Amino acid sequence: MPTRSNTGPDELLPLTNPETILRAGNTERRRIAHLQPPNSTAPPLPSLTTAPPLPSPSTAPLHPSLPTKMPDKTTQGEEQTTESTRTADASDMQTAKDWFKAVFKIQHALITQAQEDHQQAIADRRADRQIFLAAHQANAARIGRLEDLLLAMNVKNEVDARPVQAAPGRVDLQKFRTSDGPIYRGPFQETEPFLRWIHGVQIFFDTKDVSNSADRIKILGNLIAETNLQLFYANKASGFLTKSWNEFKVRMFDFALPTNWRSGLQRQVRKLEMSPTESFLEYSTRAHTLQSLFNFDASATSKLGDLQLDQFLVYGLTDALQDRINER
Repeated sequence: MPTRSNTGPDELLPLTNPETILRAGNTERRRIAHLQPPNSTAPPLPSLTTAPPLPSPSTAPLHPSLPTKMPDKTTQGEEQTTESTRTADASDMQTAKDWFKAVFKIQHALITQAQEDHQQAIADRRADRQIFLAAHQANAARIGRLEDLLLAMNVKNEVDARPVQAAPGRVDLQKFRTSDGPIYRGPFQETEPFLRWIHGVQIFFDTKDVSNSADRIKILGNLIAETNLQLFYANKASGFLTKSWNEFKVRMFDFALPTNWRSGLQRQVRKLEMSPTESFLEYSTRAHTLQSLFNFDASATSKLGDLQLDQFLVYGLTDALQDRINER
């Protein structure tokens, strides 16, 4: 006898709902387990069952007042099975709810974690952006300082490259050329060589417009080649840098010339004598040179005048020239 029964279209379970299919299968297994005797072998489970058949109109009581037939044991078993089925359905329903709750909790936790990760990623990106902006600003500040430093160096180089303007009355000693000036080579304490040299130095200073006393003293050191005078300059020059040029020159004259050097020149002027091989022009030039040396830095009252020089000049001429002068 076949155990599978045909069901109507309205009694089919929706196959697309896994929960309904599981619940129906569990209900059927429990119902069959209640119907089987304890020692009997369970028959094969039907895939689908139908509700118990309703009583037909022929079995219904003819009159309501008449007593109905008492339910038998089969009917009681079916009622117990229905009750247990309802209990199982409720249990399955609770299990499904718990399962869905767990799934929802997991999904909610995943969504929450994803949101937290997203927020953390946004915070990390903001922090990275802040770090990048700070690094960019620091680099910009360093580049700005470097540019300022380079600009300052260029300005300093331009200022250094410009010619230094000496103070009024001063000269740029680093660029001053002393090779054009006269060099004193001695001999030491010889009057005429020294006076000729110092006279040339005076002209050199006037030509180069060197008027400051300190500049003159510093430049003079490059014009000395005689050993004794160099030693004097090395020991005494620094002490006269704050003094006048005349004071230094007087001190140098006392060291480089004999004590009565002016008297010696005066004797040479008085003893002027023209040699037989000397022309009058040469003789006159020699006499005027002695006059200029004698008058070097001399006071107005002690200078040798031109009239006195001419007298000494005439006295030194040869007899023939003196006769010609007297004839006129």
